[in-house]
Amino acid sequence: MAKNIDKMLISQLIEDSDIHIAELAKALGVSRGTVRNRLMSLKNSKVVIGYKARARLKQIGMDEALVGIDILPEKYLDVISKLRDTESVKELYRTSGDHSAIALMVADSESIESEISKLKSIDGVRNVYPSFVQETVK
Repeated sequence: MAKNIDKMLISQLIEDSDIHIAELAKALGVSRGTVRNRLMSLKNSKVVIGYKARARLKQIGMDEALVGIDILPEKYLDVISKLRDTESVKELYRTSGDHSAIALMVADSESIESEISKLKSIDGVRNVYPSFVQETVK
């Protein structure tokens, strides 16, 4: 039962991370205490890793780019650690497929390209493949 509540709870939070606990409880058919307890458990177990605002950054002079990153296998863990510590990298995903990792980078419009170029200088990065977000559709 808890796993079903957790799945429904996470689905609701993905849709709207600003939703109030009372609304979550009503939508899930459980008490507010149950929602609070499940949220705390999900945070403690690192299933829920954070909440964030989504914004149309171009309207405030910022850009975002999704950057595919090819990493030398022998340097993989070092590069991931350095990417994790890079301020302009807001999200980082270890991936399979065309790239070793994908980073969501956010910076002022004037500096986004130089921030992406900095990734190329990390020892172990073979290449980067930036895709600039033109518009957030959903």
